[in-house]
Amino acid sequence: MNYTKYSIGSSSLQLSIILFCTAIGLLLSPAYGFSEDSVRVKTYLQPVLLTSAGQAADVMILRGLALRAGLDIKYRPNATADSLNDVKAVILVAGGSSKGLGAAKIDVKDEESRIKKLVKAAEKAKLPVLVFHIGGEARRGALSDPFNKLAADAGELIIVIKGGDDDGMFKKIAAERKAAYRSVDKQIALVDVLKEIFPKAEAKP
Repeated sequence: MNYTKYSIGSSSLQLSIILFCTAIGLLLSPAYGFSEDSVRVKTYLQPVLLTSAGQAADVMILRGLALRAGLDIKYRPNATADSLNDVKAVILVAGGSSKGLGAAKIDVKDEESRIKKLVKAAEKAKLPVLVFHIGGEARRGALSDPFNKLAADAGELIIVIKGGDDDGMFKKIAAERKAAYRSVDKQIALVDVLKEIFPKAEAKP
């Protein structure tokens, strides 16, 4: 009789473990927006300087997602070293756009120079630089990749939308620099990611 009871208890325990592991697997699955690369990352302080690395419209999309997450954002599409006053972190949204560069009335070299100077100033001020590449495959290629690499080489955290790193470029740079790397399936999933890495943010209705 005692052996029977033990067997039942053991089966119940095994079932509980299986159900628990299944639940964890679901939470980490692509269906919930996170990939196998999802890891708990360092958290950061606010306010946050948000700027573009390449003048793509993606920076405006991330601005909207950040506001939805409740972040205290200082949006400066053409941020310089002078834009670092009173911020605790910098977000670079990587991806080039000829239309965006034209609208800003700057060329590729000017934009690259601006980013390099901004990154150098952030390093001097000991401000963390976080890199988001959210445009997918459309923000890869001859125009975008110099900006993507420039930003990724500066980031201590690199977050990409699937489709934008199918060749593993961002992941490789992160590994070489020992930077945190994370990928998500959809842009909307970034709201929860932003809440996680900026935990004091309160979601707006």
